[in-house]
This record gives sequence, C-alpha cells and structure tokens, in this order.
Amino acid sequence: MDLKKLLNREQYEAATAVDGPVLVLAGAGSGKTRVLTYRIANMIENLNIYPSQILAITFTNKAAQEMKERVRQLVGSEADNMWVSTFHSSCVRILRREIDKLGYNKNFTIYDSADQKTLINQCIKEVGINDKDITDKEIISKIGAEKDNLVSAEEYKKKNENNFRLNRIAEVYLLYQKRLKENNALDFDDLIFKTVELFKKHEDVLQFYQRKFRYIMIDEYQDTNKAQYELTRLLAKEHKNLCVVGDDDQCLPEGTMVNLGDKVVPIETIRENDQVLCAGGNGSTLKGTVEKVLKKPYRGLMVKLATVSGKVVKATPNHLTFARLNVQEEAYYVYLMFKRGMGYRIGQTQSVRSRKAGDSVNGMFVRLNQEKADKMWILKVCKDKSEATYYEQYFSVKYGIPTAVFYSKDRKITLSQVQLDKLFSEINTYESADRLFEENYLNEDYPHHRANAVIRGNTARRTVNINFFSCKKSKEANYYSHRISLITSGEKVKANMESAGFSVRKEKSDTWRIETERRNYDDTEDFAKKIMQTQEDLDIARKAKLTKDKNFSFMPFGNIKPTMSIAVCDNGEIVEDVVKTIDFEYYDGYVYDLSIPYLRQYICENVVVHNCIYGWRGADIRNILDFEKDYANAKVIKLEENYRSKGNILKAANGVIKNNPHEHFKLLRTRSEDGNKIRLYRSYSDMEEAEFVANEIKKAMDSGDRTYKDFAVLYRTNAQSRLFEDIFMKRQLPYRIIGGLKFYDRKEIKDIMAYLKLICNPLDNISLKRIINVPKRGIGGTTVDKIEKFSNEIEECIYSSLLDIQNIPGLTARNVSAINKFISIINSFVIRKDEIKVSTLIEELLGQTGYLEELKKSNDLQDETRIENLQELVSAAVDFENNSEDKTLAAFLEKTALVADVDNYDTGADSIVMMTVHSAKGLEFPVVFMVGMENGIFPGAASFTDFAEMEESRRLAYVGITRAKEQLYMTSAQTRKVFGRTVAYGESDFIAEVPRELKEYVNINTKGNSTANKFSITGNNHESSMQGFSFNNRDIPPKNTVFNKGFSTKYAESILEADMVPAKQDLIPLTESEAAAGRKVKHSKFGEGTIVAVSKKDGNINLTIAFKNMGIKNLRLDLAPLQLI
Repeated sequence: MDLKKLLNREQYEAATAVDGPVLVLAGAGSGKTRVLTYRIANMIENLNIYPSQILAITFTNKAAQEMKERVRQLVGSEADNMWVSTFHSSCVRILRREIDKLGYNKNFTIYDSADQKTLINQCIKEVGINDKDITDKEIISKIGAEKDNLVSAEEYKKKNENNFRLNRIAEVYLLYQKRLKENNALDFDDLIFKTVELFKKHEDVLQFYQRKFRYIMIDEYQDTNKAQYELTRLLAKEHKNLCVVGDDDQCLPEGTMVNLGDKVVPIETIRENDQVLCAGGNGSTLKGTVEKVLKKPYRGLMVKLATVSGKVVKATPNHLTFARLNVQEEAYYVYLMFKRGMGYRIGQTQSVRSRKAGDSVNGMFVRLNQEKADKMWILKVCKDKSEATYYEQYFSVKYGIPTAVFYSKDRKITLSQVQLDKLFSEINTYESADRLFEENYLNEDYPHHRANAVIRGNTARRTVNINFFSCKKSKEANYYSHRISLITSGEKVKANMESAGFSVRKEKSDTWRIETERRNYDDTEDFAKKIMQTQEDLDIARKAKLTKDKNFSFMPFGNIKPTMSIAVCDNGEIVEDVVKTIDFEYYDGYVYDLSIPYLRQYICENVVVHNCIYGWRGADIRNILDFEKDYANAKVIKLEENYRSKGNILKAANGVIKNNPHEHFKLLRTRSEDGNKIRLYRSYSDMEEAEFVANEIKKAMDSGDRTYKDFAVLYRTNAQSRLFEDIFMKRQLPYRIIGGLKFYDRKEIKDIMAYLKLICNPLDNISLKRIINVPKRGIGGTTVDKIEKFSNEIEECIYSSLLDIQNIPGLTARNVSAINKFISIINSFVIRKDEIKVSTLIEELLGQTGYLEELKKSNDLQDETRIENLQELVSAAVDFENNSEDKTLAAFLEKTALVADVDNYDTGADSIVMMTVHSAKGLEFPVVFMVGMENGIFPGAASFTDFAEMEESRRLAYVGITRAKEQLYMTSAQTRKVFGRTVAYGESDFIAEVPRELKEYVNINTKGNSTANKFSITGNNHESSMQGFSFNNRDIPPKNTVFNKGFSTKYAESILEADMVPAKQDLIPLTESEAAAGRKVKHSKFGEGTIVAVSKKDGNINLTIAFKNMGIKNLRLDLAPLQLI
C-alpha cells in the first residue's frame, strides 16, 4: 500500500505518524475519515501491528461501523479483530469482562431513561423529598453532570453537607447508586464512570488494557468531557501512542487594528512589553503592558460587528467583549427563557415596555419579571410583530420548546399552574435548548438578561456579582478597582461561608453579605471562584463599569445582537455605541490575542474587547487546546487541503459560500492542479439548455474517455427533470433519477405523519393545521383562522385553545361539535401513545379518523395507490418495531425524518445520474451539470425576501459545486416555460459570486437572433443584481420583478433591449454629485428608496439602494432611471 500515491502531503503525514501523541486539526472536506481509515490500514498492513492492539473511538455507532467497513475493504477480515466503537460501547465491553471486581454481576442491565426515571422517583419517595420541591428531572440532570465530572455519590454528599437542597439531592444520589447495584444495573452515565473507577481501583486491570491498546485514536476530541478525557489519559499513559482529531479556535483576525493611544497598528505587529490602550473604568483610558501574544491558525466562522457610529470589528464567536441591553424603539425580540425547576420556553416581546407611567424599560426585563424566571437569551431581533410571531413559531417547532408561559397567576390564560407544571415536567426542554444554543452560536453561560438574586418561598437564586472597574480609583495604578459581592440569606449557607473563612456582614432583616474590593483583576476572579466552590448552587454575573454611568456585561461576540450597546473608544474616552448589524464571515489565516495583566482588556478597532484567557467553552474545548501541554512532544498536523475537487472547482465553491454569513464552514484548498475553468452556458430556452447538456455528454462519450456514470445533472427542484428526460430518451442516453417524490413526501403519508407528530407533540401548530380538517369534518379555513387568532391573543398553542373551545368567540355549534370530536380522537391517542405499538397506533388512527374509509369510497384510481402507500407506512412501522431498541412514537418520527432515497443509489450502474442538489449530498462525480442557474429558480424567488432562504440556497449551491471532481458546468436559460407560460429569468447571483478568473462562457450560437447573442463575452462584468438579467459575462440592471409573474417572450425581449438604453432625460436623472449614501431617490419601477452605498468599478458608478417595497438593489447610475426626491 503506497500511501504517498493515495494521500496528499498533510494526509500522508497524519496517516504515518503512528508513534507518540499526535493532534490532527481537520477542516471540512479535508479527508479526515480517509486519513483515519488509511492510518489504521497502514498500521496493520505496512507496520505489522496487530489489529487487536488498536482502539479507535468515534462519537456515533454509525461512524464506527462505517470506519470498520472501510478498513475491512483495505485489509480484509483482520479489521474484525480491532476495536472501533464509541466511548460507551468500548466501556460496556470492558465492564462485561471486569465489572465483577466492583461487586457487580457480568450480566448487568443497562437502564434506559425510562428505567432511570422510575428508579429515581422510587428513591425520592424513600428519602422523603417532596417532588414539587425538587423534581426528578433536576435530580437526574445533576447526577448525570456529576458522573460526567467523575464525582461519586459519596464525594458529592461530603461536598454538600452544609447545603440543604444539594444535600438532599446527594441523599437520592447515594440511594440511587445503592439501588442500581442491588438491581445489578448501570445507567448510561455509569458506563464511563465505572470504567474509570475500575481502572483506578485495580491497577492490574488498567495495565492489561494499556498493554492491549498500544495505539489509540479519538475522533471529535474537542467534544470529550472530563470522564472521557480521563479514560483516554489512563489508557494512553503507558505507551502514549495517542492520535486525536478535532478543531479549535481563537480570537481576533490578522489585520485587526489595535489602539496604542497615539496611533493604531495591526495586531500581528504587537510584541511582548508593548504598550496598548485599555479601559480604566468610568470612561477613562490608560495604557497596559502586553504580557504575552497568542497566535494560532484559524479557518472558520468570524463574527463581524458594525455599530451605528461606523465602527467595525471582527472576532471569533467565543471572543469576549462588553455589551448591554438598552431601550430601542421599533424592534421585537424572540427570546429563550429559563426558569429553574421548569426548564426553557420561547416567546416574544417588544423591545420597549412600560412598567409604570413614564418608565420605559427593555421588554426583556418586564417579561422575566412576569414569569419569575431566571435568564433570557435573544434569539432574533425582528422589525415587527409579524416577523417576531413567525420566528417564535419557527424556533418552537424546530426545537420542540413550548411557547406556554411558566407562571399563570393574575394572567388571562386558560392553562392552570398545575397544567403548566405538568407540561414542563413532561417535555425535556433542556436537551432541546442545548441543541438550540449550539446551532445558533449562543453561549448559555452568557444570558442577555438575568434576574436579580432572591430567596423567596421555594425559590433560591443566589448570585456572586463581580463589577470590574466600579470602585475607587487607585492613585498608583491609575484605574478603578473591582467589587465582588454576594447578598443573600440562609443560616446554613452563612455558616458554610464563615467556615470557609469568608467575612460575613449582617444586612437588613435576615439577609447577609460578603463584599470586598480588589485592585488586581486576577485576584478578583480568584476570590469569586473560591466563593463559587464553597457553595454549589451559586450563579456568577460579571460586569464592567467602562463608561461614566453604565455597566456592561461580559458577552461573547457570538451572543451579540443588533440594538445592543457595546463599549467603544472615542477621542480617548470610553462611551456607549449601538450595534447596527451582525454578520458572519469565513476566515482562513492567523488569529491573535493579547494578555494584558491587571486590566484583561484592550481596545481594537476602537471597540473594547476582553482577553480570550477566560474561555467560555469550559473544560471540554480545553482538552484539545491543552493537548500539547498534556502530552509532551506532541505532533500537530493540520489537514487543510480538500482532496476531492480540482483547484478551480474548490475556489469557485469558496467564492460562493463566503457570501453566506451564518454557517460554520471552513474555506479549504486543494493540492490538485487548477483543472478546467467552470464552463458557463446561457441558452435561449430551457429546451436548448437540455439539448446542450445532452450534446456535451454525447461528445465526451464519443471520445471514449468517459462512462455514463461519470455524469450527473443536478437541479434545485424535481420538476426540472422532465425536459432532460425527454431529450435523453430521444438521444438514447441511459439515465436514472435519484429521489423524485420520496415516499414520505406523498400527501397521504404527510397527512398521517402530521397526525403522529401532533400526537407526539400537541404544541405542533403546523401539523395540527394540516390535518384538523383532513378528512373533511366541517372545520374550514375561516374557523381555523378564528382559532389561531384567539390562540395568539392568549399566547397559547392551538391545541391548548381547542381544549377550552367554549372560550373561543364566533364559532358555530357545528364547529364546536366537530372540534370536540377531533380533540377526543387526538386525546385518546396522546394518552395511549406510549402504551401501544406505533403500527397499531397508525392502523387505529386510519380507522378512527375515517381517512382510510374516504379513500376506499373514492373512484379515483390514484386513491388505490394511496391506500397501498398507507399500507406500506404500517409495514415501515412494523420494521421499525422489529429493528429498534427504542420503539416509541418519538423514535419512529425521528427515524423517518432521516430516510433518504439517495441511500438506494447504486454506484455501479452505468447511466447518467439526475437528482436534486439536496439529494446529491455526500456523492461525487467527475462531471457535473448544475442546470437552471437563474434568479427565481436557483436561488428561488423566496430567497430574495428571506435571508435565511438565501443562505440555504447558497449552501446548496456550495454542495452542488463541490460534487464535481474534474469538470463543472453551470447552465441557465433566458426563457423557460413555467405552468405553461413563457417567463424570463436573470442569470443566477451564484454564478456572479464565482470569481471571474475561474469561469468561461461556452461560445455556441443559439437559435434565432436572441439578445444573448448580441452581448460580448468579454464585456464589462457588473456582478450584482438580485433580480438582474445576466447574459454571457454581463449582468444587465433590473427593470422588472421577473420571477413574480410570467410574460411573453416578445415582451421579455423588449425589456431586455430597453435595459441597454440609458434612462430617459425627462426623468431629470440623478447626477454623480447627487449620488451619496443617505439620499432619498425614486426609481420608475421600484419606487422610493434610500442610497446605502456608492462604489466605483471599471469607471462606472454603482449604487446600492434599499427600496421600501422591493428590498435592496444594486444599480448602475448611468443606466438606472433614478431621480432625487
């Protein structure tokens, strides 16, 4: 096996670095899986290492199976002798052999979450805890967290003897572990915990596995927790042949300008002992000394923050700055709220609310107070209530987090407090919130608003407050000192603090305080941490008084939202500035941070930023950041080359995706030669486009260099395949379609799946509205609108409103009767969903709803097929029940959501492949045709009014481009038939985003005297225009919203011709001197707008204009019919 021929330089280095500790930092598409596979194969085949000495850890069983299969293909059956599995699976194998040494039987049972909950509740009763005071959910979460941190029940009990609440949880923890052992059972968190315990208590067992696993590989190392880290450390301690794969990130990009007081310099020029400008507190500034400069390579997401005053700074999402909420008019927030003992909910509020006359405050403050909740995070800043309502539902449905309130007292809602408590106790919002935080780049540790400390009834909220730069100014140091305070009550907590050596002062009533002042920043942090370690249920809030009158919270750049305020430097003074926009960019280069002792912050791009020393990701990410410290002489290898695609293809993909602000995607490079340019073809019609593709394939086949399976035709929607099918059949070109209308996309299947989703999650308004009148039961659209309006007014889900149908005004007796029958059916299944099989549930659902009977009565031949499809759905449920450990309805819905026709793709069949871009994920072809690349097709029309849609379209374009290994075509048509009408579309913006030097137009004459033939290929390339016509290498400024309505070919051509004529003089056109940002203008087609940017390119004046009703347009001054208002 010659790895040098199989891998690029970096991959080869990683695959052959076998001895000693190795850290591999891998980017997307850089061949990580390939490297791990060949690394194992190299060890077995070339280095004669026994497979049984290899342990490879992945984070999913599927990944483990795939890796083992790949190795098997390279080295044969020897691969079966190595261990490739998850942490938990490996631990199960070890414990099955060795757990008797801990007093368990080797046939132990692994409890699932239901078993665990049952046992925990038994223990709660035995200990005598009121489950209203401390819920089973809280206890299970706490025990799981302690096991992940390797804290035993005995240690937890000892640590919390002086904390009543945590001591009670400790009692349950102790009893729970006792009962588990009595039942010869482990829970999921025990698997790693007990394996580490086994290794530490029995040195002979550890040595056996150290000898056995001489070579260890861990994938996704940045995701390991303390228990996984410790297990890895113990196993690798003897031989230290440990290879871990992961990613890291740090802080400010190269080129960031750092303020030195009298000048600014790039951050990469800063050296140790240099003086930089820092905030000193209360608006003051001073110079701090650089103790250390940190520098690391980084490829990934970068946050770009711009303020109202024009300041712009970029940083990695984890980098800390200082921010605060303020009172901003005309905005709405969609938020995530947390309340201890309840969980998370999603809601919306106006940015400004009034608590009393003349007292305007941020709406987040009012909402949190109403709910008596603990923390809030802004998910989305919206321009109006309509947009806020949309995103409220979007986040709720996507993540399964309720919009119902926590607290019902004195509020006009239907649900009682008992029902609300039940709702939040039965829905695991914690897990859903974790996913929401991760996918939206939010750090849970830094809420946008948190409640004040309080001890009231069963509520105990204690917060250690650090307020940096808020005390008196030191004459020697010339900056303000820092305050640490804890104000609370409770005699046991007080005694606990006193015994730990803290000075406690009595306050009013029964409260007391710990309060002190520190001049040294690090001493302040250390003092606060000691308080936190003494009492476990404490929260911590860090602020800094940077301006004369405002405190700013510590906040990662990834958490900053528009309308928030940050601390900036103006003329040597720290003042407040408002965030105008937040964008995300992709960065490939070095990043830097400065260590400034005593001050721990500095000013770059005139924005105050924190040191990255106190990282917000905690211990997990430090596993990878500190790898070189933990393992001396560790070798660090960076996989940065994409091995699949030719250079030009990859550059084209990067050119497109870098315009997407909200995706964690790495820009990569390739070692392959540049290869051919991207070939662009602009046809007169969609039929001509299909003929061109067929001709190109036939020419390549005639040359004898290709097989049919080398070609793929990718489109955005399945409807686009018809013309290509017709042409390919005429030319006798073999093809097959992957995807089409998938089984789970068929109407009857989607209907029944909507029923199942509603039964599983009654908060799902989308599913409810789909089937409330399917089959028809007299609940029409008008009735549904009334119900939905009422639900919005009382801030409840539709299902909850239907439970109290008599409260909804305007419904007829017939409506009420039909709704009650519908609710009765759904309720019966909600109650029984966990008691009956999914297949039985579907069969009974088809019968009770009358859905199947309606199809049987129909004379439509298609309905016979629909009945067969529903029968197949029942069969699918039976297969699921026979092959799944988790047989719940929720598990069935999760499984069906992952079904994809692309799994049926046979790579051996010699035929052209046709599929949607979405279906092509994970596949590669030597030659790819991306067809229908027009604004309104790809990207679709919705993309121009919804930035999220545009990002998704661009993401798909990236996927499509990178499916090509050797040659990529991007084709478009001037006119095409849509619903039988001829319409005209402009060339896709995504083509314009491909760098000019990477693309070439195919110079083929089209039929007729089309406008396209009149334009020079080498003409001026004005690469913009969301709705502009783009022919060959030239984009014509827009004159009509072409993809909202169809029009005749003749009319289309007349518009195209007119676009080449300058604006009519009687419009009194806008002059160059008048074209300035902020000016109001009027366009003959688009109406009134505001110029937001002016730029010059190739001698032309280009304007970016925000039109009131048409969005943002990019126009050329000399061509656009504009006049000054």
